[in-house]
Amino acid sequence: MSAAVMFRAPLPLYQEGLAYWEKLVRECERHAQSINSVITKQGLEAGHLLEWKSERNNLSMLRKLYPSTEIEARLAFERWGPVIRVAVNGYQHEDLRYYPEEQEVPLARDLDGRTVAVLGEGKSHSPAEFASYLAQHFRRCFPDVALPCE
Repeated sequence: MSAAVMFRAPLPLYQEGLAYWEKLVRECERHAQSINSVITKQGLEAGHLLEWKSERNNLSMLRKLYPSTEIEARLAFERWGPVIRVAVNGYQHEDLRYYPEEQEVPLARDLDGRTVAVLGEGKSHSPAEFASYLAQHFRRCFPDVALPCE
């Protein structure tokens, strides 16, 4: 096999994408724990709490009771760089589903060299800001509770 065939260029922003993802996972978990703490202090039953799960390059946050919300995020690497694929689903009640939301959020370098998520409106988000954006989807589950999302 020739050297040209054996050589494989590294994926752009691979290490930066992994580092961003690790920070995002920690921030999402922190938000889920903060929301659960507020819900517990409000005196709501354990069934109202958010469920949190993180696996390699995947995370999910879920509230099962109606109104329900499920957020799933997955880190993927394309030839041009890392992208986070997000799906948000939920139900107002058993027969009334919220319109599902799906996004592909590319990761890029900001002008100051930070790795950021770039949402559709062109705004760049740090891992903490992006986690807060995701956690805000749970507002519809708790309309009378102020969620602790910066």
